[in-house]
Amino acid sequence: MNLLSDEILNKYLDGELDTQKSAEVEELLKNSEADRKRFNVLKLIHEELSLIEEDKVPNGFTNRVMANISKKFVLPRQQNYFILSVAAVFILICVGIVVYISAAIISSSTPQTESIQVTETVHRFSNGLIMELRNLLSSKNLFIIGSIFSLGIMISGFFFYEHQKSTKVNMGA
Repeated sequence: MNLLSDEILNKYLDGELDTQKSAEVEELLKNSEADRKRFNVLKLIHEELSLIEEDKVPNGFTNRVMANISKKFVLPRQQNYFILSVAAVFILICVGIVVYISAAIISSSTPQTESIQVTETVHRFSNGLIMELRNLLSSKNLFIIGSIFSLGIMISGFFFYEHQKSTKVNMGA
């Protein structure tokens, strides 16, 4: 039966016990073969661990780490501006498309002098909207829109790559 815990044996090895407690541990080690075996294993581990050299931290390490941490808090603001600018461009494109379609529908409709039912007006407007979307998304226009989005993705990828590269340099990797 183990009478001594690993914690007490480790404190004994490290010399952290007072003389009375050390004497008690020595007495228990004399009387218990199981505790003595555990103690010998822990002693061997303790001796091997003491042979390992500690890594030396270079001078100024803490200052470099703190500088890199403070730089890290600056980068998210730059990322937010980039995301907001990309979102603003996307929203402007969408608003432009809606304005173009609305203007095309309004200009193509003829003014009516007589009263028209609301449902008929909504029906005409939705038909006009569908027709304008078909015209806008024709093969030629779709090619232009796809090219614009592809260019935007390529520019975004370039900025993302440059940001990753500068982050790596700033972090000292």
